[in-house]
Amino acid sequence: MVDRRREIQELKESIARLDGEVRDRLDSRAKLSRQIHALLESEPTGDGSESEWLERVLGGHSGEMPLESLRIIFREIRAAGRALEQPVRVAIVGADGGFCHQSALESFGATTQVVECSNVSEALLEVSRARTAYAMFPFESSEEGLLQSNLLTLTETDHVLVGERFTPSNYSVMSRSKELGAVEKVYLTAIAHAACQRFLDLELPRASIIDVRTPRIAAELAQESASSAAVVGERCGLNFGLDVLRPSVGDAADAVVRYGIAGQRPAPRTGKDVSCVLFSTDNQPGSLYDSLRHFAERGINLRRLHSVPARQESFDYYFYVEISGHASDRSVVTAFEAVKRSARYFRLLGSFPSAN
Repeated sequence: MVDRRREIQELKESIARLDGEVRDRLDSRAKLSRQIHALLESEPTGDGSESEWLERVLGGHSGEMPLESLRIIFREIRAAGRALEQPVRVAIVGADGGFCHQSALESFGATTQVVECSNVSEALLEVSRARTAYAMFPFESSEEGLLQSNLLTLTETDHVLVGERFTPSNYSVMSRSKELGAVEKVYLTAIAHAACQRFLDLELPRASIIDVRTPRIAAELAQESASSAAVVGERCGLNFGLDVLRPSVGDAADAVVRYGIAGQRPAPRTGKDVSCVLFSTDNQPGSLYDSLRHFAERGINLRRLHSVPARQESFDYYFYVEISGHASDRSVVTAFEAVKRSARYFRLLGSFPSAN
């Protein structure tokens, strides 16, 4: 038994030395990021090719560390480095500590300055007035599909989509307490309350349910007492020293939201891109087919197709089309030009690196 304990202790000491080496390597990486910051102009570049970067970094992994764990670790490292290279201000749709806020921090780094907005119009206006470099907003949900009004709001500006982020909308019960039965008060936003109503009724019927304005406030209040809890995203709760009492308590436990990042300058081509357009056709037999065939003839993959009600005219529709490829690709350029020739309306919403 003594030999086993000594062996375990030696292994832990080896891990501690490796942790120190990792720390020193991260410091070296941070120094390089600060050098990049000194060389760059003040305006962000919009670099968003995270998937390509991850593929290159993880391509030679041995398999000892779980791949998904490595993805999480390196995404955090990259976000921290980008925050040093180019600290940015981002307008988000939603409250402090919410899932859009979480997506912004994961995309741009923990030091990102976030401006809360109540809707997409406000967020895009922050970009128009140069108060923020980007706006981030939900435009697709695994539960509701395409959030059409948000995309139509984008068309009312000159901005384009330059990135995307898929974020699980998983609410957790988080507290200083170790037992769910010890919880007497639950703090959460009205949105979280509606999303987790079934769980609250079944598992916490005697607890006082208190609605607050933001997830951050919920976590702060839950931190004050061991008999209190917050229903928030896990990252928000962990930031306030709360533990997960029960994960994924939402009625739709596996919900995922796709967030779009909008900016004033188009994103550069990465070779693994997505392009989104809105267009309308004449109300004639075969009009839609005549437009879509231009993509098929050029070997362009059609990822999504939705009809979207136009705001200007009743019972008039646009078609939302999402394809694989960048708007600067030769095949995509010629396809778009062919579609434009017969389209009554055509708007490129943006080309950006695929997050999948």
